[in-house]
Amino acid sequence: MIASTVKIIVAGDGGTGKTCFLQRLIHDEFRMENELTKGVDFFSKKIKLSDKEINFVLWDFAGQDQFEEILDCFIEGSIAAFVLFDLTRVKSFESVQKWILKLKRFGNIPIMLIGTKMDLLNGEKESFLDDHANKFLELHDNVLGYVKISSKTGENVKQAFEILIDRVSSK
Repeated sequence: MIASTVKIIVAGDGGTGKTCFLQRLIHDEFRMENELTKGVDFFSKKIKLSDKEINFVLWDFAGQDQFEEILDCFIEGSIAAFVLFDLTRVKSFESVQKWILKLKRFGNIPIMLIGTKMDLLNGEKESFLDDHANKFLELHDNVLGYVKISSKTGENVKQAFEILIDRVSSK
């Protein structure tokens, strides 16, 4: 069996649930209280894909502006990215474009757009953000899909990862 390590970026504004997403994905747990990530943190997930064991190293980027300058040096070498926004905070969606453009400076990195905290949604805001997220799929050829998740309940967390891995490995 051939083993390899690949890097995936997890980006989005502070407080969008990046660390909660990764804790649910890697450890299948949810912590109500998390400290904001300072700089970069790392998570690792090994899976078997065809005849290979692949170690996915997921880089959890701090979303606060004061860390933005240091993040560029960590993006290079990534095979894909998750860009997260909080479905309950329209302002966090407004930053999605910024994150996509930042990643695009390092090539046409495939991106999965994720709306978080779907367990807290109300219908009106949800359809507004769904429409805008789907526009990103049309406007950016490197945005492979859009998934709404709940790290609290675990809904669609593993599916978002599987969709990204499937689409990246089929290219």
